[in-house]
Amino acid sequence: MDRRRFIKICGTTAALAGLQTTYLETIRAAEMKPFNRVKLMDAQGNPLKAKQLSTEEAYVFHYPYKSTPCFLINLGAKPAPAMTMTADDGEYAWQGGIGPKGALVAYAAICAHQLSYLTREGSPISYTGPTVSKLAESSGKIVCCEHDRVYDPAQGGKMIVATKQTQPLAAVVIEYDATSDEIHALGVVGGLSYDEFFRSYKQELLAEYGPGVARQHVEESAVAVLMSKYAKGVETC
Repeated sequence: MDRRRFIKICGTTAALAGLQTTYLETIRAAEMKPFNRVKLMDAQGNPLKAKQLSTEEAYVFHYPYKSTPCFLINLGAKPAPAMTMTADDGEYAWQGGIGPKGALVAYAAICAHQLSYLTREGSPISYTGPTVSKLAESSGKIVCCEHDRVYDPAQGGKMIVATKQTQPLAAVVIEYDATSDEIHALGVVGGLSYDEFFRSYKQELLAEYGPGVARQHVEESAVAVLMSKYAKGVETC
C-alpha cells in the first residue's frame, strides 16, 4: 500500500519534576509530544525492573495508544549521547539511553518507511539482539524485512541501511526511577503520524482490537514482554 510520508509529532513539553538535569534539558529541546505517564509492568502485573532486563531481545509494550507497539531495548552498554536527529520535516533531540547503565532505549515498533508494524501474528520488524543480521551485517539493530530497512537503536533509531534514506524511528521518551528501579513512558519524539497509521490499518486494527479501541490512550500502565513471547513469528533478513 502506498503511504504518504510521516509527519513529525510536535507538542508542548509538559513540566517533568524530579528528573536529572541533563535528561530534563534534553526533553525540553526535543519538543516531546506528551502522553500519559505510564508505568511498564511485567506479564505477572508487577512493575518491570530495569536491572533485570534481558539484552538478548527487545521487550514489546503498547504506547501511547492501545494498538501502537513499541520496543524497549536494553543495549547492554551506554549508546551514543543525546544528539540532534533529523525527521522529514525538521530536527529534534533524542535523549540517549537511561537506566542503571544508561543502556535503555525505546522506539515505536512501526517502520519509518511504510508503517509496517509488529503484531501478535508476526512481524516484519524486530530487534536482532546479539544475532548478526544478514541485511545489517552486524548485531544490535532494528531491522524491517518488508522493504529492507535497518535502524540503529544506539544512534537514536537512525536508518543506516536502505536504498533510499528514511527518517529515524520515532523514539519513546522513558523515565527511570533509580530508587524503585522502575520505568515510565512519558511521550514520543520524532517523526510519526498516528493518524496515518490508523487509516492505513483500519480494518486490521478493528479486527484485532474491536470498535474504537485502537485509538484509546494507554492510561496508567502497560505490560512489556519479550518479543519471542509476544509475536508468533518474526521475519529475519
